[in-house]
Amino acid sequence: MFMRYGFLIVTVFCFLFVNAQKKNDRWGYLRDSVTHEPIVLASVTNLNTKNTVMTSVTGRFKIELKENQVLSFAAVGYHFDTIQYNNSHLGKDTIDLFLSPLTHSLGNVTVTARGMSRYQLDSIERRKEYLQDIVNYTIPTISKANSGAGIALNLDRFSRHEKNKRRAFTFFESNEKEAYINYRFPAAMVTKYSGLMADDLQQFMQQYRPSVEWLRANKEEEAIKYYINDKLKLFFNR
Repeated sequence: MFMRYGFLIVTVFCFLFVNAQKKNDRWGYLRDSVTHEPIVLASVTNLNTKNTVMTSVTGRFKIELKENQVLSFAAVGYHFDTIQYNNSHLGKDTIDLFLSPLTHSLGNVTVTARGMSRYQLDSIERRKEYLQDIVNYTIPTISKANSGAGIALNLDRFSRHEKNKRRAFTFFESNEKEAYINYRFPAAMVTKYSGLMADDLQQFMQQYRPSVEWLRANKEEEAIKYYINDKLKLFFNR
């Protein structure tokens, strides 16, 4: 009798725990601010928990999120953005969010490096737009970073004693990592080597999203091909 009641108590506890977890799941849509078209397979990150999910073919996403936590968004060809999940969102079933597309209009900046990647061009413009007002940032002479990811930046030019500047750079570099992963691990490449599409593609890319450190250490597409093949076996054996 005791064993039966004990099992029942454990079962009820697990049920309540799972439901409590589900209550923290929040749905949202991510769209282009100009066309209002969905932004597909963008990365949505809870900066408090470091959990990252991907948007679907309709721009929809689901992520665990609590009040006052912060979401950040990164997609190839778009500016970064964030929201704090507060009173303005709590009463809504879904959150409608928009990202502004990049234009690659770099003003009086002279790009001297040839053969720059889409990611590097995006990175230049995002740095100029985001950091200009916060830290009075001026883009330095452009050079390819040693890691092969993005643009080299001399951080010694900025005071380490100014908290807002440090926070701005921390946030920006965190999102740059997400943007680099999106650039190196795009949907077209994953579909090419896996054949996955739609919901399966979203789930695979979300579940087996490589780290920025791994991608920087494996710069050839062939390495990503083998990575996808290895993870595909796990995906189909779930």
